[in-house]
Amino acid sequence: MTKHRTMQIAVTIAAGLTLWTVAVGHAWSADQGSRSVNDGVYTAAQAQRGGQVFEKNCTMCHDTARFTGDEFLKAWVGKPLHGLFDVVSTTMPEDNPGSLKPQEYGDVVAFFLELNKYPAGAEELKASPEAMRAIAMDAPK
Repeated sequence: MTKHRTMQIAVTIAAGLTLWTVAVGHAWSADQGSRSVNDGVYTAAQAQRGGQVFEKNCTMCHDTARFTGDEFLKAWVGKPLHGLFDVVSTTMPEDNPGSLKPQEYGDVVAFFLELNKYPAGAEELKASPEAMRAIAMDAPK
């Protein structure tokens, strides 16, 4: 193998490692939440819809108090918002888990954020795992 060919291989490997490092770093930061629930990640209208979905589908088993306050925050703060979305969307309603539309589950999560005094913003919370993973569940300010 020539010296020139060895240099080409070394440069290619270095470039590949650099791209891999950037990609892994980006994925890790997205999983860690590049935004915070304190940044206004839902709209007031969405939270209102979520309250209606909650009233229709959840109040026969749950009171809103279960989704507010220290115990609720202790369970979720420090994690990506996706964790809460995942639990709600895969286990509720208890008599028919996963039966609501994804956006209805997103609306309920927005309702929970509003209940906990997180600020509303200009854009709706997207009900996708990718979007939820990019949002950190931080303590309310």
